[in-house]
Amino acid sequence: MGKIPEDAAHWDSGDWIEWHRVTPETATESCSSAAQEPLARLTAMHVSLLRAAKGYYEITGHHLPVYDVIAQVHAAIHCDIPLEGPDRDCEETGVELLHLPPFGRSKTVKVDLERPFKTLIVVRIKENFTTEAKMIPRSSLPDTSEGLYSLGWRALPHKI
Repeated sequence: MGKIPEDAAHWDSGDWIEWHRVTPETATESCSSAAQEPLARLTAMHVSLLRAAKGYYEITGHHLPVYDVIAQVHAAIHCDIPLEGPDRDCEETGVELLHLPPFGRSKTVKVDLERPFKTLIVVRIKENFTTEAKMIPRSSLPDTSEGLYSLGWRALPHKI
């Protein structure tokens, strides 16, 4: 599911892709639209959330409270982490997901070392309302399970 057939003509408008069969003999095979593909839907949602956050900020000078959701969608797209449901929990995925908002005072996150994670992923929403992510294994953090640990963006070694 989700592949554009080789005999299909398609049009890309930037928001969606539409295609139609050009060879009548193969018209029995169904085409699925990009809008039905989970990754395409997540990508469209990610772009929409970023546009909404940017537009709201430009109009009001305030932040729309969607940065956590933007980070979750980014992780779902780039790291194959479930967006919702029981599998989204840190105990199930082994991933702790944090974010840095645009125009933040600090480029550090507070990591709760009591949480049972194996990998920390930090998604940064940049001032131009694009995203990038970095990760670090739990084993590279202090060997303690108490308190909060401050971790700077530059200290994160692996870019996703």
